[in-house]
Amino acid sequence: MDKFRVNQDNFTTGFQMDFDNGVTVSVQFGKLNASDGGKTTAEVAVWNNDNWFVMDKMNQLIPVELSSDVMPRCAPEEVAEIINQASKL
Repeated sequence: MDKFRVNQDNFTTGFQMDFDNGVTVSVQFGKLNASDGGKTTAEVAVWNNDNWFVMDKMNQLIPVELSSDVMPRCAPEEVAEIINQASKL
């Protein structure tokens, strides 16, 4: 399986990446995503086989109940930090 995947259609635009630790990060900025279309923000989701993760108030990724929670309207610096933390989970 490819470690990087790009998606682009009429409603979603973005990419997903898989880390060796089993964590996937999805960065989306299409019309149906919680972003401004990629101008300054993107929607980010992080998960593995057991959990979904969100950024807490201390800027740490924490597990949440298995669902489809996303982190809306993330600035580039936030996306970079999320990817960095996901790679270390």
